[in-house]
Amino acid sequence: MRAARSTIIALVAGFGLVTAACSGNGQQSTPPATTTPTTTGSAAPDPQKVGFANDLCGAVAKFIVPAAGYRPDTSSPAAAVNSLKTQLTTLSNGLTEATQDLNDVDTAGVPDGQAAVDDLKTTFGQMKQSVDRSKARLDATDVNNQQAVAAAVQDVTKEMSSLGSVKNPLDQPALNSAEMQAAAERADECQKIQQVIAGRSTGSVTATTR
Repeated sequence: MRAARSTIIALVAGFGLVTAACSGNGQQSTPPATTTPTTTGSAAPDPQKVGFANDLCGAVAKFIVPAAGYRPDTSSPAAAVNSLKTQLTTLSNGLTEATQDLNDVDTAGVPDGQAAVDDLKTTFGQMKQSVDRSKARLDATDVNNQQAVAAAVQDVTKEMSSLGSVKNPLDQPALNSAEMQAAAERADECQKIQQVIAGRSTGSVTATTR
């Protein structure tokens, strides 16, 4: 499930991009590159595992696509903060949708599948709390006061950086198997995520959520 795990990393990198934009520095760092592993052997992966991977990635895509596609308005500090607030709202809604979608993931035939889904729900909840706290912090900031904006952005950056310590919800033994890697490669939603992450580094994001 490398494709799905990499989305968590990409989301954190995306937060780094948007908070850097708010601080007025026009440079954007490049999120970590990801590659799709090559599957060896001719046996097709279990359809249940492919479906599980597809459902999981489809849920993750609900917030990773908006995160990767975000382009801040850097015309002024106020515009940057307002565009970030809009993006945080979109992310919060995406995390809510993602959590709801996890209720429909079919874990039958996937060892550790339900444990991964339960952990993902917890992780999404933690991420949403961070996003909502950041949005509230910006809402309470006078965008015309540059010192207040700088302090708020610093707080938001710290809040978003804390996501890096969140437990990897897909760190389940059975999900690290070669068969699950192959299943992720066959899952359309997982491939869309790979395209989004790759497109973010080149400035072109074309994949859409289902």
